[in-house]
Amino acid sequence: MSRLLYLLGPLCLLSAAAAQANLTCNAANGVPLVRQEGITERTGDIVLTCSGGSPGAQITGNLTLFLAVNITNRVALNSPNIVTDIVFTADNGSGPQPINTPSMLTGPATLVYNGVTATLSTSGSVVLRIANLRVAANQMPDLPNSPITALLSFNFGSNVSLTGNQFKIGTSQRGLYGAFSSKIVCVQSGSPLPDDVSSITSFLHSRATFNTTRVTEGFADAFSPRGDFQGLNAAAGTRIIARYGGFPKGARLFVPTAIAGSSAVQPTAGGDFGVPASGGKYAPGGDGSLLLSLVQGADSTGAGGTPIFFPGAPGSGTVSLDATTELALTNGSAVAVYEVMDADPFVQENAQFPTFLGLAPFTGTPADTTEDVSFAPVSAVSIATARDPIPRFQQLTPPPDCTLVGDCSANYFPVLFVPQSSLQFNAQAGSSFEVGYLLVQNQAGGIMRWTVTLKYQNGSGWLRVDPTDGVNNMGIRVDAIPDNLAAGVYKALLTIDAGPLAGSRDIPITLTITPAPPSPTVTSVVNAATFAAGPVAPGSIATVMGSLFSGAGLAASFDGTPAQILFSNDTQINVVVPATLGSKKSAQLVVTAGGLQSAPFTVALAPFAPGIFKNGILNQDYTVNGPAHPAAPASILQIFATGLSGNGTITAKIGSQFIDHPYYAGPAPGLPGVQQVDLILPADLAPGTASVSVCGGATPDQTLCSPAVDVTLAQ
Repeated sequence: MSRLLYLLGPLCLLSAAAAQANLTCNAANGVPLVRQEGITERTGDIVLTCSGGSPGAQITGNLTLFLAVNITNRVALNSPNIVTDIVFTADNGSGPQPINTPSMLTGPATLVYNGVTATLSTSGSVVLRIANLRVAANQMPDLPNSPITALLSFNFGSNVSLTGNQFKIGTSQRGLYGAFSSKIVCVQSGSPLPDDVSSITSFLHSRATFNTTRVTEGFADAFSPRGDFQGLNAAAGTRIIARYGGFPKGARLFVPTAIAGSSAVQPTAGGDFGVPASGGKYAPGGDGSLLLSLVQGADSTGAGGTPIFFPGAPGSGTVSLDATTELALTNGSAVAVYEVMDADPFVQENAQFPTFLGLAPFTGTPADTTEDVSFAPVSAVSIATARDPIPRFQQLTPPPDCTLVGDCSANYFPVLFVPQSSLQFNAQAGSSFEVGYLLVQNQAGGIMRWTVTLKYQNGSGWLRVDPTDGVNNMGIRVDAIPDNLAAGVYKALLTIDAGPLAGSRDIPITLTITPAPPSPTVTSVVNAATFAAGPVAPGSIATVMGSLFSGAGLAASFDGTPAQILFSNDTQINVVVPATLGSKKSAQLVVTAGGLQSAPFTVALAPFAPGIFKNGILNQDYTVNGPAHPAAPASILQIFATGLSGNGTITAKIGSQFIDHPYYAGPAPGLPGVQQVDLILPADLAPGTASVSVCGGATPDQTLCSPAVDVTLAQ
């Protein structure tokens, strides 16, 4: 289905029959605000007011809804495509009567009614209503006032018409905003508890550490009790979950059992958000006032359990709220789940509650704790199911609420201050990193969370920052890394962003790099016997070609393992590749000379990479084989090679004959990195010259042979 159709919203198709007079249906609706975080938000009712038909006639047809977001109503346990909680009625003047046609899901966002039947009144009219349609509003764009629209259309005969077919059924908007007065920090001195840990008043009069969490509804009626519009067929009213983490062993947390909101007789408050400290007072009645109760037995998502405090009947009088409840801390984490028990649907309300810490003095470092809030129950299930809770919400971080409450400039909110105005670094090209520091300070109150970002004006990756985020007062280490940068001046901008309330700070950074003395350079690594390019074998000799190798303190290493140097001049080094490299496929070679290091050079490795040294074939009498000193038939030929140091089988080939079992094959005594292969020459070899190769491999049939070398054979 095209995205265009989805953007049009629900599409209703109805075929009608058995009506002689023209039946005209007008579409009408309510347009409630729904919570952007909500996964099961109830939309406005879809209402069709039909008139002008034949008195007492019956209409029959099919109705289909296509939505741009998923339908998330309750479905039958054994029939997951049958919706059980949508209310579909027809009213022909005698009151709404249920239409018992099954509500069927044919897709995540498609609802079908097949064979809808309704009887017109004696005046030829009927009102059709679809109520409690729930949708995943969290799938709408996270933009203010995002409309959920509907297009209603009939597939009808000539005697049925429809007017006003396009309308909104809901508008999504963030429902929860929040703020924290400060962060709970567990310090070595601890936090003493009052004698009465069941009383908010006792805590407020003690020296116990606490912070205050404030939650504000994004629009009036975003916080609603179970009996309100959103509560139809729901398991609970609006819930809010506070999650705590990072608390040390022995810590205890206490929160109010009930919270009086901003519209109550006296709001619950810790006193650090400008509202006088109080447990709060609540009086039921009128249009309602915000009241939340802690939920006992809720799970970690905020589902299940039962509210502890229930409001009295309207007019039953004012109740003072003073009780606290201890949260269960497990591995340093806890949750507090509150449910809205009462609210004024016509007023945008907020509520705040203190969290009190109890902790004995301890030794060690302070504990860095965390807290966040969101709607609850939290879920990632955005389809219609039989068991998942209604309502449920996507876990989203609430935006700051000070613009809604009107206290963005209050002194209990944080203010960012950074004493340093810039950072300057000077380094030599190729040198180690340089270190600088910045200090982040919160010059006011509350909790200040900040992040660090970098924007390079030239070059990239030459700065390292730690940490890249933090809370309140901390130091930031900034490392300038010259490494591979050419000489020149490099600039970047470091931004510390503490949010719209605390502000941000830009710190210009300059790195000036001066030229470094020339370093050794590796251009190639070849087989020391053949000077052929390709892999070299651990335990054998390799020749390193390059420049500036004549400096003092010459050294070479492969992946940090020192290599034995057998020969060197300014452009060449012969080294024994460390045998400890084993089965590695490659290694990084670094040459050090005159206190300077070469750039790492990738060297390919192989178990076998055989090559015979020039003038490395001796006759049995130790003369160098050649025209002047041919080898006698059946004598021993001594071959000196490298690249045969792997684990496996060493063989040879002379002329067209393979020699699977040399007289000797192994390390050449006294010659590091050199392997010796002794062959007994076949007696039937023809005099003259013959090519000889030495081979190595894991098995005789998986061998790699050296380039062939000619030997001279005597008669």
